[in-house]
Amino acid sequence: MRIGWTSRQGRARLSNNDAAAFGRKDHHVLAMLVDAAEKGDGQGLARHWSRTVIDVALREAHEMSLAGLVGIMRAEQQRLREHYLHAIASYCCVLVDLQQQLLHIAHVGDCLVGIHRPTEAINWLSRPHNLQEQAIWLAGASGVEESRHLLTRSLNARRFHSPYCLTTDLPTDARLLLCSDGYWHEHLQSGTDLQRVNDDSSVLSLGYGEPIIELQSDCDNFWDCNEERC
Repeated sequence: MRIGWTSRQGRARLSNNDAAAFGRKDHHVLAMLVDAAEKGDGQGLARHWSRTVIDVALREAHEMSLAGLVGIMRAEQQRLREHYLHAIASYCCVLVDLQQQLLHIAHVGDCLVGIHRPTEAINWLSRPHNLQEQAIWLAGASGVEESRHLLTRSLNARRFHSPYCLTTDLPTDARLLLCSDGYWHEHLQSGTDLQRVNDDSSVLSLGYGEPIIELQSDCDNFWDCNEERC
């Protein structure tokens, strides 16, 4: 698949706490984007989680599956207490079956996954896990914008939040987009230029075609796990 990674540190951030990883095994492609908060070692958590989950999945003897991925995440979350006790993050993980042209999604927090086909608007396949999405928040009510940053489901060391899971078709003419909230909310929805977003802004795109990786990042936060073996 053709892989594109664009990632920029937000103007209100001390460092870029987004990270992504990618791997291939037989007829499967696996990719993850992680968006961590700055508290604790957020940057370390983002890089660790994206690399570790994919690397463990690639090393498994049996064929990759969505249920298997969730099982790996549940086991690896228990180990976060050793180094990332105070860190918190959102993530979205996709498993693409190239033979069947199927897309499997596992998502926690406010990263989003979408499908973009030519001449069409992005079809978002997930919704953010934050208070703004809850029915108790009325349109125009005070504090609604602030509630966007309050996650109802997250990656953290204290509790395993089961990811939202979905399986759907992936058309051959579509690009798959994994976006941090700085990208989909500030850049795409609000129309802010990538150079001026306050939050870290990252997008990982995957499309059918020659296996080419194009990187545009302000730091070393993307890994091809097949090459580096994490």
